[in-house]
Amino acid sequence: MNRDLNWTVLLIGGASGTGKSSLAYEIARFYGVNVLEGDDVHLAVEAVTTKETFPAIHDWETSVNWKDTGVDGNVKWLIDVSREMMPVLKKLVDRHVEDRVPIIIEGDFIHPELAKSFDTPQVKSLFVNETDIHQIVRNYAAREGDALQHFRAEISVAYGKWIADSCHGDGIRVIEPRPWDTILERVLQNLL
Repeated sequence: MNRDLNWTVLLIGGASGTGKSSLAYEIARFYGVNVLEGDDVHLAVEAVTTKETFPAIHDWETSVNWKDTGVDGNVKWLIDVSREMMPVLKKLVDRHVEDRVPIIIEGDFIHPELAKSFDTPQVKSLFVNETDIHQIVRNYAAREGDALQHFRAEISVAYGKWIADSCHGDGIRVIEPRPWDTILERVLQNLL
């Protein structure tokens, strides 16, 4: 399909529960490309590394409970993991650009510094930022069917703010997910 595809790799980042995965698959269907989920890459890296080489990725192997570290501690962990993931994701992006195989890479662990590290129009990026904590709670409930998860939503709002602030300082695209019925159109306009 590849309708007027003007990129090879599209990075879609943002906090958990903001709609970035749903958006990635909408864009993938539109362009006829595949999606690589950053969570899968994270799990693979965790499986073949140690705490000595990737300390943040292995942080939860200790007796530390993420629920006890507070919002700020969790945001710091997300930032640290996204920094550790940068060379891994960069290598994947470089391979897709070199082989000219279009792909969307999405996930919580896409650091704004990774997005700005590419000096080629073949790599585009955007970050999804949902600022409404109640919407994130609803998104978690719809996705996971669990009880409402306010603490996780607080972490997402704080991490999303950090991402948006970092992106705005570097001129990286940040998009609000709502209204959802226009998000694909808005993203396609941003990708021109």
